[in-house]
Amino acid sequence: MQGKPNVLLVGAGGVGTIVAYGIDYVSKSNLSIVVRRDYEKVKDAGYAIQSVDYGNIEGWKPQNIYPSVESAAVPGVTYDFIILTTKNLPDIVKLEELIEPVVTSEKTAIVLMQNGFDLGRPFIKKYPKNVIISGVSHIGSHNSNGVIHQTQKDKSLVSYFENPNLSQDVQESKTHEFITLYSNKCNNCSYFADAKWYRYRKLVYNATLNTVCALTGVDTGRLDLAGGLESVSIPAMKEVIAVATADGVELPKDVINSVVHSDDGDWFEPSMRVDVKKGNPIELEAILGNLLQVARELNVEAPVLNVLYNLLKVVQFRLKEGQGLITLPKERPISDKIYK
Repeated sequence: MQGKPNVLLVGAGGVGTIVAYGIDYVSKSNLSIVVRRDYEKVKDAGYAIQSVDYGNIEGWKPQNIYPSVESAAVPGVTYDFIILTTKNLPDIVKLEELIEPVVTSEKTAIVLMQNGFDLGRPFIKKYPKNVIISGVSHIGSHNSNGVIHQTQKDKSLVSYFENPNLSQDVQESKTHEFITLYSNKCNNCSYFADAKWYRYRKLVYNATLNTVCALTGVDTGRLDLAGGLESVSIPAMKEVIAVATADGVELPKDVINSVVHSDDGDWFEPSMRVDVKKGNPIELEAILGNLLQVARELNVEAPVLNVLYNLLKVVQFRLKEGQGLITLPKERPISDKIYK
């Protein structure tokens, strides 16, 4: 009789810990997690979880806790699923390389429960015989030194990034297997057939409101009142729709109106704005860089999105410097470049 599948989750922060707890709640797998920042505390005392889905839990620990991906590469253990719930920052860490020690070719399915667009491309290139699963999670949860506060219910839409090297049946089967390991009576995890469509739909918000709020330092309500919504964000939304159309994706005709009114009544600060406020690097490449790469491949003009991207690259530079990820020389180098 075959034993339970082995699952490794990398990125046990606010969202990742709730995902991990949901999998543990189902109890159909052997769960391990990688915890870096709070490893000693979690190893000793476990997580305190205050959850709108699961209630209050004290001292929760999964079967295995590791301080790094390398330490999770235990001899004789093959992972059936690796779940990535980290922030997607390929300009800082290439996640497809980070997880290499724990990936088994043709065996391990890689689940990307992350924000962004076209996330599967580097993983399919590196692991052409592995299923790459897409998970779009709508959840409000954050981690404060090993205490998890989940304030918004967990709703996850799961599909797969199309891998041309594998059959549709294989990819669908592995995706549904993951859902059986995660879906339970407390969360809302379901199959959504078209990962590309849904991620384009999210980009209409994230590539246009998330980015502009990050640049301007205001919430979506103030952006609207100041005029930036109609002068910058809506033209950017039309460019996202144009890329989607060229890519064979038909978004709803009222998608702009739906996105604009999604924050009605709230002075809402999108996630990228919150990251800038905290001094954390932003998911620029995952949200905007990948989209513009596809736009270039499809010969779609996107001037507004390009300006947003290049301005945010400067912001990202500042954020990386603040985190010690970039070290500048004491004196500014002198360039002999001639500008015209």
